Amino acid sequence: MIETTDGLIPLVDRWVEGWALSRGAARHRDGDAWRVDVAAATRVVERIVAHPTPDELTRLVDETTAPDVWLSVIGPLDDVARATLARLDAVTHAERMMTSQVSVRPLPAGVIDEDDGDGDGRVVHVRVEVDGVVAARGQAAVVGDHVVFDRIATEPDFRRRGLGSRVMAGLEHGAAARGATTGLLFASVDGRRLYESLGWREVAELGTWRGRGLPG
Repeated sequence: MIETTDGLIPLVDRWVEGWALSRGAARHRDGDAWRVDVAAATRVVERIVAHPTPDELTRLVDETTAPDVWLSVIGPLDDVARATLARLDAVTHAERMMTSQVSVRPLPAGVIDEDDGDGDGRVVHVRVEVDGVVAARGQAAVVGDHVVFDRIATEPDFRRRGLGSRVMAGLEHGAAARGATTGLLFASVDGRRLYESLGWREVAELGTWRGRGLPG
């Protein structure tokens, strides 16, 4: 895992750039953090920061005021940081930032490239259908030589069939065609099992918290 500030922060910056592109969301610098205007059902704003100083973390917690305002912190936490974050409600606490090399590969059989394989756009979308039903899908945003994998999902009735691996391979195909060589993603506990089986490695731990006041 990358524990140094100099090594982690540039990767988080690149992940935020790709994630915002994937979601069509605006991003802005907010002190040492990024503010992303997510405008999703779960939250309006999410701030993302790596290795914050105690003062910066206190400021960010103070500004995480409502359940639709989230704060994601990447990197290890000491007792002081945990005590500061205890003023918020935890959303997740066992996710990981992960990375992998991206290589050129053919589009797997049965994987549909929703962008028709033109390679011009920076966001790749693929899906897998079973008997005419969309069973799994995902997307990935290419930023320079990095690609941020996002919204990898398999419908409950189609899980444990290897469809997630096929989606990842399809996205890798599209990303490599657009010049990407390194993949980045934020993985849930369940997702880590898939990504580890595909050779991804952990970069850093991360957790997400939300405010306790009234929604904005």
